Amino acid sequence: MFEIAVIGAGVAGLTCARKLQQAGRRVVVFDKSRGLGGRLATRRLADTHADHGVCYLQPKGTAFGKLIDELVNEQILRVWTRGIHRLSADGVLQPPEKFAPCYAAPSGATAIAKYLGQNLEIINGQAITAISSIGNRWQLDSTDNQWSAEQVVVALPPAQALAIAGRVTDTHCSERMSLVNFTTSITAIAVFPKNQQTAADQLTWQGIQGINHPVLGWISLDSSKQLEPLQPVLVVQSSAAFAAEYFDAPDLEMVGQRLLAGAAPFAMGLNSPEILQVHRWGYAFAQNPLPDLFLTAQAEAPIYFCGDWCGGNRVESAFLSGSTVAEKILDIHAVF
Repeated sequence: MFEIAVIGAGVAGLTCARKLQQAGRRVVVFDKSRGLGGRLATRRLADTHADHGVCYLQPKGTAFGKLIDELVNEQILRVWTRGIHRLSADGVLQPPEKFAPCYAAPSGATAIAKYLGQNLEIINGQAITAISSIGNRWQLDSTDNQWSAEQVVVALPPAQALAIAGRVTDTHCSERMSLVNFTTSITAIAVFPKNQQTAADQLTWQGIQGINHPVLGWISLDSSKQLEPLQPVLVVQSSAAFAAEYFDAPDLEMVGQRLLAGAAPFAMGLNSPEILQVHRWGYAFAQNPLPDLFLTAQAEAPIYFCGDWCGGNRVESAFLSGSTVAEKILDIHAVF
């Protein structure tokens, strides 16, 4: 039996598990995927790569800023851009409003997750399908395995959390989680021929944020994050409205081409990609995140819920949520 089980190896889950382990707790992390990080996602493509989930990190608070500094010192992150251009609803590109350094990982955003997860016991490829209470412990079921733990932290989007733990969650907690809605997003990743690298070097921007644009939510010259890019890589993320319309479209190639067409006026000289891939995110951004940094269900044994939908909808929110849950668990242990 595990002391503490964390379900979900995104930023919230990894942060929580890391802090608990550093305090001497016995922790295991479960995740249904083969890798780590959730939307800290990097796609490997021939001789290059692209971050098709989280675009960049930009700390606002002291605690997250300390993590950024740690990652910079470990040479995992570096300053990528000193400001993000803005794209208005009518398609007008505006320069950055103020100095605002952003950080990115030259080897890909998954390097951040791997750093957070180092030395942790992680069980990949196991989707927890049900959580049940047995006395003062929890039973965790997957399709072909079963585990038990004294305490459980569920670091998943609310709909997924309720699907596996709804029957052991009190009504008040369930109702609050049910209030959180997520927008979807679609990402197009385009790799261009090496002979277009000169054109990429001449672009005056590295990242463009869409502001209420009907199609575009984000554009980045993603290869500019790399130390020595071999060929241009463009990442285009859709607006919520575009994703809502095309999320279930059977022809993903067509969807990717539409996103690239929207980005084309800002990426002159980049044309006819060698590779075009499309990824759909079902839980992109929480539209009405809860003000609480985590939730606790009233049950016989402790169970906690956390994620970027607690206190915000970005990576920093996930970090603070997971960190706060760990502090709560450690405080409870300190009492005894």
